[in-house]
Amino acid sequence: MFLLITELSSNFGIILIIILLLSNQKIFKQMILKEDMDLKGKIFLSFIFGGLGILATYTGVDILGAIANTREISIILGGLLGGPFVGTASGLIAGVHRFVIDPNGVTSLPCGITTIIGGVFSGYLYHKTEFRERWKAGMLTGLTIVSLNMLLVLLMTKPFEVALQIVQTILIPMELINTVGIVAILQLTENIYMDRDASAAKQAEIALDIADKTLPYFLNPGKESYMEICRIIGKYAEADDVLISDKTKVVSSSRLLTQEENETVCDIVKNVEALHSDNAIQINNLTEKYNSFKYKSLAASPIYENNKIVGFLLILFSRNEKLAYKEEVLFQRLSRLLSTQFELVKIQQLKKEASRSEVKALQNQINPHFLFNVLNTLISFVRIKPDEARELVVNLSDFLRYNIENSMKLININEEIKHVQSYVSIEQARFGERISVEYNIDESLTCNIPALSIQPLIENSIKHGMNINTQAEINRKIKIKISIQKKDSDTVEVIVEDDGVGISSMVINNLYLDKMNEKNIGLSNVHNRLKLIYGKGLDIVKLEKGTRISFDLKEDSVDEYILTGVKYELFNH
Repeated sequence: MFLLITELSSNFGIILIIILLLSNQKIFKQMILKEDMDLKGKIFLSFIFGGLGILATYTGVDILGAIANTREISIILGGLLGGPFVGTASGLIAGVHRFVIDPNGVTSLPCGITTIIGGVFSGYLYHKTEFRERWKAGMLTGLTIVSLNMLLVLLMTKPFEVALQIVQTILIPMELINTVGIVAILQLTENIYMDRDASAAKQAEIALDIADKTLPYFLNPGKESYMEICRIIGKYAEADDVLISDKTKVVSSSRLLTQEENETVCDIVKNVEALHSDNAIQINNLTEKYNSFKYKSLAASPIYENNKIVGFLLILFSRNEKLAYKEEVLFQRLSRLLSTQFELVKIQQLKKEASRSEVKALQNQINPHFLFNVLNTLISFVRIKPDEARELVVNLSDFLRYNIENSMKLININEEIKHVQSYVSIEQARFGERISVEYNIDESLTCNIPALSIQPLIENSIKHGMNINTQAEINRKIKIKISIQKKDSDTVEVIVEDDGVGISSMVINNLYLDKMNEKNIGLSNVHNRLKLIYGKGLDIVKLEKGTRISFDLKEDSVDEYILTGVKYELFNH
């Protein structure tokens, strides 16, 4: 018996190694985390687990004409991890194979039947078990299927004396190895992804903490501010020095560099081709080429502007370092953060050249308080809702990129709708169920629209319709309806309606008289741009409960209006 257990353990080891090798694949992660898979993915997994079942048959141990094996491990794992389709399909593949290779074998038929039942039963349990409870279902299924296999062998194998001797020999080893193997692999694979997610959440938390601490310095750019930004990054990265460079020279560092150090870094930046990779890279043994350089290794990640590399984040260590995957991800996120923040700084500088109303319009688009609120929400989500935190980071990134890149352009209306949805998702993360949005959009529309025409109206509804700055209205809820429909052959009507506190008649009159105050500059900005393009701005109506704002789009409008005046200089300089 001990020898048989040893043989089966070796076979289990083969299955374990193959599954661990597959664990880095995206489809395997989808399977472990119970994410939706397409039919192609399910078929692929069916052949993987069915193939492992066939492999277990061939590597099994012959006992009086029967094959003691670990086939049930693969099939049950296929059902519990991949669902009914994968479980049933892999069970059929391995079960039919077991019978076909030895149709006259003493246990071929009962073993083939049991394998198919194992796949179907484990697939059924897929929807009945929670993520963290699958090992219990694995234990139950392993014990049940192996016991059923032994029962069918006793009932179907002749003579009975041979069947009984087979069962007495292989029952305990197969129950032990198959059941323990199933539980071990389920626990191991789940822990792998839990550890990865925990590590990713930690890195996201660090990146957000850095963003929170560096934002005030980005909003007041200057030599000392950039030096402090480098120091903050160095503290979290546990680095000896942090530098920001363009393609030829050092722009800033966490400390003052000597002339020789500066020349060395410039030489690295200009001559090391690997720096121009899209990913974070590491260079060790720097002192072999630069003898007097005090740092032995560096990690570098590119900084982008308009999807082009314009510089690098350089993190220096006085010792040779081997970056772990989580550190590479962190450094990449930090360089992306710097890329976004430098875009914001560029806009801050351009604001100074614009008129007062345009400055206010830009501030309305990328409001520092808005960023602080979102960052605070993200920080809290990272700790308690990591999945929602990742989704919120994506929405914030899309929101900022859209604001920066599109500015005053005419864009496809579907892009504007995506931007609105990103903004709504961000605000719903902050306010939860207090905000509900109903979309009524003609999906066949392909017309162009001035960028940032709808989002400021949604922001106005949330900010003023909810009176979010008023303590007495802290629990107020609001429902916003967004309608974008064809009005006639060449006109599209956009309507934003809410059931908030309602707009005042004074605000409406001031808008039409071009006397809006700073609190409503978003409405004024949209109204004036629409008038410039279409000859008519916003149509605002105060309802019995709430506000209705609408405007018309002409499908034959062009982009030429951007080419005139300070607006072009401000946003496209």
